[in-house]
Amino acid sequence: MAGSANTQKMTVRHFLVLLTCITCTFGPAAITFSCPGLCYRPVANYLGLQVSDVSFYMSIVYFAEVIFSPIIGAMLEKYDARIICTVAAVFVSGGIALMSTYTQIWQWYISGFFMGIGEITLLWLMVAGLLNRWYKAKLGLVLGISYAMTGLGGACFNFIGQFILGPNLLTEPTWRDLYLFYGIAAAILSIPFTLFCIRSHPEDVGLKAYGAEIQAGEVISSENLELPGIPAKQAYKKWYFYVLIIAGCLFNIGGIYPQHFTTFYQTVCAVDASGVAIPDLMIMSGTLEGCCMIGMAVGKVSIGAIESKSIQAALIFGSVAGVIGLLGIWYGGFNKVLPVLFFGGFIFGMLYPLVTTALPYITRLLFGEKDYDKIYSVVLMPVNLVGAFAASGLALIYQGPGWNTFFIVGIGVAIMCFVVGSVVVKFGVKDYRGDKVQSAQAA
Repeated sequence: MAGSANTQKMTVRHFLVLLTCITCTFGPAAITFSCPGLCYRPVANYLGLQVSDVSFYMSIVYFAEVIFSPIIGAMLEKYDARIICTVAAVFVSGGIALMSTYTQIWQWYISGFFMGIGEITLLWLMVAGLLNRWYKAKLGLVLGISYAMTGLGGACFNFIGQFILGPNLLTEPTWRDLYLFYGIAAAILSIPFTLFCIRSHPEDVGLKAYGAEIQAGEVISSENLELPGIPAKQAYKKWYFYVLIIAGCLFNIGGIYPQHFTTFYQTVCAVDASGVAIPDLMIMSGTLEGCCMIGMAVGKVSIGAIESKSIQAALIFGSVAGVIGLLGIWYGGFNKVLPVLFFGGFIFGMLYPLVTTALPYITRLLFGEKDYDKIYSVVLMPVNLVGAFAASGLALIYQGPGWNTFFIVGIGVAIMCFVVGSVVVKFGVKDYRGDKVQSAQAA
């Protein structure tokens, strides 16, 4: 089944795995993480609550991810990925669609719990885990392409969503139509693919990872499969494992910022001096976050390509984009300079790939493939725990000290992403050199 005398070439099976990762990030993941801000304020108005009360369901998404990260990680090593990922897809799409029927805030929290179980599987563990197994060559690039779809999907669904909501989104329950549309779209873009297009390992179908060496006369089988890398128990004893977790937490805080950009637009940019909504501006309430999603898509492909050559350069790229982007949104929003505002959103989107594209790549770079799923699932526990607090904590910042503090904190986070990320890469790669090519790339 080899594509050449010494390396595995791309096959339809490899492509279908990549396609599944693309559709699941473009659909359910993008809708879950890149579009919730559209409905925060309309739902809060309907329920008579604060935006932070509504956004708390996203905190529950992250709490569920923390709880189930090691459980799902272990299950993906033992059981058929098709079954696990299909159940996850049902949890996400069903949780979103049911929001169209809710009348009490606790119902959103129930949906958030099941969506968290689904997304820790689809976005974090399925994409990174399957691509790590199916691709040896171009891993950074395919990770970047896959995770770029959360940005591209977020842009598409934000632009569509703002028109479904319409200019009277604060007085009419159009958010119900939007949740139903999002739920159906998430199901169509995930369930058929997880059922029919993936397998747990390439060896299950007589293949090896794309770009992997094939010895002359080698019989490819899933039996006695031995991957290079550090055992999980040994990895947990490395000091830089915990610095990696800190870096991941910072990456994730930066990635959560766009969830609140729509609220910033609706409460600062699209109202006049007396706080009255401006319909011509309010109808574009999803544009800022949409521009950010486009930036995410561009950034994920860019960082994916850059990290394959230099992970240090990828960290610089993402952090600088985060600082410049926040400055643009800050200035453009308060001064109602829409080109600067939307361009700032686009640039800031290029910070987000640090958590989705750079974090799994660095994990593999430092610890190899042997126990990758176990190690990465443990890394994700505190990363998503911090995300749980950040999702509603950021809302408390602008509801309390104000939007200026919100942006100052964000700039500090972007800078620390580079500082802490650089420390873990510099010292971690020196300790583990199981893959000479990757070590050279990180230098």
